[in-house]
Amino acid sequence: MTQTAKGESNLAQKRGRPGQRQQERSMRHIRRLRRQRIIISIFSVILLGTALGVGFWQYQSYTSAQAAAATKLQNQHATATAFASITPTPSAGPATPPPVTAAPVKLPDGLQYIDIKTGTGPAAQTGSAVSVQYTGWLQSNGKKFDSSYDHGGQPFSVTLGQGQVIPGWEEGLVGIQAGGTRRLIIPAALGYGAAGSPPAIPANAVLIFDVTAVSIQ
Repeated sequence: MTQTAKGESNLAQKRGRPGQRQQERSMRHIRRLRRQRIIISIFSVILLGTALGVGFWQYQSYTSAQAAAATKLQNQHATATAFASITPTPSAGPATPPPVTAAPVKLPDGLQYIDIKTGTGPAAQTGSAVSVQYTGWLQSNGKKFDSSYDHGGQPFSVTLGQGQVIPGWEEGLVGIQAGGTRRLIIPAALGYGAAGSPPAIPANAVLIFDVTAVSIQ
């Protein structure tokens, strides 16, 4: 009886082993599937990150290219505007004083001036070297008596405060800036006085000058 029981027990164990092996195989299969899903997920995340990175880089490149193109266009427009705004040097000064509507600034000694166009940069002072273009007229009849434009458009240079020009210029050009145009109305006492400057300027003549500062040092 004992041997029979042992035989039956061994037989039962043998019968149970195939099921256990099948269960183990199933577990291993499940683990493999799980690892595969994890690996696939990791690769998916990497690919998605790479795609996003490439897309962001392309967007940045496109944005930079658009900005560069816009800047280039603005620079070209600014350059074209700058060239368009440059006025060619006249071949001769105006025959009569161009009309000016602004009221002149009157100084105690009788000198008057009007800033027709305001320049930029440092203002001229006593001791400054000023290069200018100018045209002068007699106030009495508006007749032109001299102009730098009539001499080939060569700027006239003067150092203020050294007595190189009439007092009306010495005083009237103080404060002008490069690129600015100032009208000076100079009484005879600050111009050529009772002697005048024959034959162009008679005695006791009030003078009108339009002076454009080319440079100031």
